[in-house]
Amino acid sequence: MIEQRIGKYAIAIRTIGKAGDKYQKLLDSIRNSRILPEKVIVVLPEGYALPRERLGWETFVYAPKSMIIQRIEALKHIDSPYTLFLDDDIEFDSGFVEKLLCPLTEGQFDCSTGPLFSFFPTSIAGIIAGTLTASVSKSLFHRDMYVKILRSGGWSYHTFDTAQKRYYPTESFAWTCFMIRTDVMRSLRMEDEQIWLERFGYACGDDRVMAYKLIKQGFKACIVSNAVYHHNDARTSTSKEEMDDVKPKYCMYYMHTVFWHRFIQDPETSSFQKIQNRFWFGYWKKSMEGYYLLKSMDKKNRKYAKAFRAGVAEGERYVGSTEYKNLPQIYKYEN
Repeated sequence: MIEQRIGKYAIAIRTIGKAGDKYQKLLDSIRNSRILPEKVIVVLPEGYALPRERLGWETFVYAPKSMIIQRIEALKHIDSPYTLFLDDDIEFDSGFVEKLLCPLTEGQFDCSTGPLFSFFPTSIAGIIAGTLTASVSKSLFHRDMYVKILRSGGWSYHTFDTAQKRYYPTESFAWTCFMIRTDVMRSLRMEDEQIWLERFGYACGDDRVMAYKLIKQGFKACIVSNAVYHHNDARTSTSKEEMDDVKPKYCMYYMHTVFWHRFIQDPETSSFQKIQNRFWFGYWKKSMEGYYLLKSMDKKNRKYAKAFRAGVAEGERYVGSTEYKNLPQIYKYEN
C-alpha cells in the first residue's frame, strides 16, 4: 500500500469554525487524498462552536485562542511520525500529501511544504521599496533556495517552474500548510516564542519564527516545487477593523526587531559577523524611516510611520527586559 511505502501521518487543523465553504473544500481535499491520515485533530479556541462541516471521523479539541497554541495543542493527541499542519482554508489535490511526505521519508528533510507565491510582492512599487529597505527582495545569490533570511532580518525569495519536481531548501515558508516530523515539531517548543510573539494579541511573523528556529536548531526544510496547493484565505480570525488599523504594522515591526535580536544577532558567535549584522539592521531601520518620511507626505500614511517607530522602539525595549533574557536560548538540536 502507498501508506506503508511512504509513511504514516496525522493532520492538525487550526480553525475558529467559521470558514464555511472554504473549510468544506479542505475536508474534501483530505477525503480525496490518496494517502489518508491516521488521525485528524481539529483545534478550536475555547468557547467557539464546532463547525457544521464534518469528515465524520475527526477529533475536536479546544485550546486558548492563540495562533501558536492552537497549532501545538494538536501534538498532545498525535503519535504518528509525521504531521500535516493546516489552516482551515487550504485546498489541494489527491497526490499532494504524497509529494510532501517524500522528502521526509527519504531522510533528506525534516519539514516540507509547497510553493505559495501569492505571499511575495507583486507590484513594482512594492518590489522596489522592499529591495531598497532590505526588507524583502528577489534572490540574486540564493536562487537554489525558496526563501533566505537576510542579516537585516528581512528575506529574499526565488520563484520557479512548478511543473518540474525539485526540492528547494528554505529558511521560511507560509504557516498555512506544512508537513513536519512530529518529534521535530515538539522539539521546537513554539510555546516559548508565543510569550513574545503574541504579547499584543496579534500574531505576526509566527511562520518566519517557526521556520527559522527549525533551521537554527539544525533541521532542514524544503519546498516541493510541484506540490501546488491553494490558499483560499478565509480571514476568519482577523476582523476588518484589525485589517484597516495600524496594529498589524506595529506588531510586524516589533516582531522584526525582536526576531533580529533573538535569531540573528544573539546566537552569532563571531564578532565580525555581529558587526555586519548590526550594520544591516541599522540600514533597515534608517531606510524604513526614509520610506515612511516619503509616505508621510500623504497625511493618511502618517499613522503607519508612527506605528513603525513605536513598533521598533517596543521591540528594542523588550529585548532589554528580564522576560526576554529569561527565554531559552536558541541552540542547535542534537539527536
